[in-house]
Amino acid sequence: MWGNIMPEWVAAVKEEDLKEEKIKVVNTGNKQIALIRKNNQIYALDNECPHQGCPLKSGTLDDYTLKCACHNWGFDIRTGENVDTGEYIDMDDPKVDTYEIKIENGIISVFV
Repeated sequence: MWGNIMPEWVAAVKEEDLKEEKIKVVNTGNKQIALIRKNNQIYALDNECPHQGCPLKSGTLDDYTLKCACHNWGFDIRTGENVDTGEYIDMDDPKVDTYEIKIENGIISVFV
């Protein structure tokens, strides 16, 4: 929960518009969320690397690891956990937030 804003389901994108192993960024009002389809599962996480705020959409997907283009930090798209800090180790327990998704009538919604 952010301040007084209660989480809610936000319609994000048509399911057919999210292609396998592609990253699609959607604005949910107060956040940019990266949606990724991998092995026919859909994952939602913050589009901002906690290291220096670089957009994760600019990175590369290697199996279930999304690598930030700025400093090569890697995050597991399933959990948001940091799995590689590249050359930089200047934060304790860096992580990106992940979000629940649902699909109804061909629309992917994110709980933010």
